[in-house]
Amino acid sequence: MPGGIRNTAGGIVRSSVAVGVATLLALAAFVVQAPELVLAAAQGCVTPGSAGPNATLTGIVNSYYPATASAASGATAIALGASLPAGATPIAAGDLLLVIQIQDADIQGTNAITYGDGATGRGSTGLRSTGLYEYVSATSAVPVGGGTVNIAGTGGGGGLVNSYDFSAAVTATHGLRTFQVIRVPQYASATVAAGLTAAAWDGAAHAGGILAIDVAGALNLNSQTISVNQLGFKGGLGVIQAGPLNGNTGTDYVVPSQNGAHGYKAEGIAGTPRFLYDAMAAAAVNGAADGYPVGDAARGAPGNAGGGGTDADPVINDENSGGGG
Repeated sequence: MPGGIRNTAGGIVRSSVAVGVATLLALAAFVVQAPELVLAAAQGCVTPGSAGPNATLTGIVNSYYPATASAASGATAIALGASLPAGATPIAAGDLLLVIQIQDADIQGTNAITYGDGATGRGSTGLRSTGLYEYVSATSAVPVGGGTVNIAGTGGGGGLVNSYDFSAAVTATHGLRTFQVIRVPQYASATVAAGLTAAAWDGAAHAGGILAIDVAGALNLNSQTISVNQLGFKGGLGVIQAGPLNGNTGTDYVVPSQNGAHGYKAEGIAGTPRFLYDAMAAAAVNGAADGYPVGDAARGAPGNAGGGGTDADPVINDENSGGGG
């Protein structure tokens, strides 16, 4: 995901990679405001400081809603699924929302050096909307169970600036296309306590992995470390396999999972594979089907994810090709 620094209400947004998913943290050290937030506040669409003064920030403060349908530029409504984590604060009219595209990249799915970007065995043929984000205001409420949120933004007709894509289908050129809407709490002033963090990215629910706050006045960092380490995209699962079932070779870039050989690819901007490892929970995460074009195993690296590794002797799969991407 793109890194960088951008002004926002009451401070700066710092954007960086957190195991593949952007981390957004709004600091209150400056008074420069992003144009879209200035406009929203002027229209009375958001309520700066609505979460109150002197807040102590710890744990998970955001609510994460996965989108369930694409939203075009200028749209004033977004269809949302159930929020996470459990006990999350529902969206209310006047809330500040962050809309961000997480997965949308296209890849070349051939079992050759053309895998990925069409030339190098890795990467993508197009990022599409991956990494695009903007702040909008909620003009309607949404319960934790999901629904349609009406929004006001700075795009055409008072809607979205960007277009955002959603598709659960795996095709010849892409895996999942996902974006999410995050409720951003608005504090008048706040102090960071130990444990402020994000909910882990959930590749099945298509949400999480981002920390975002808005502070209108003073924000005391209180010498605390704010970490979202290992809360983003997950790595591939290391699996012991006994040899090929379908003619794998020592030069494979992509084959279906459970073919009997090779390591499994990791999760990233081009999709979510079937077999993953959750480092925080020290547990396997198993999906129902392969999530990348052609398959989830072998060395081809899709998008920004790691490749799975290709065993040089797939007949017995004994050349220690490595675990997951």
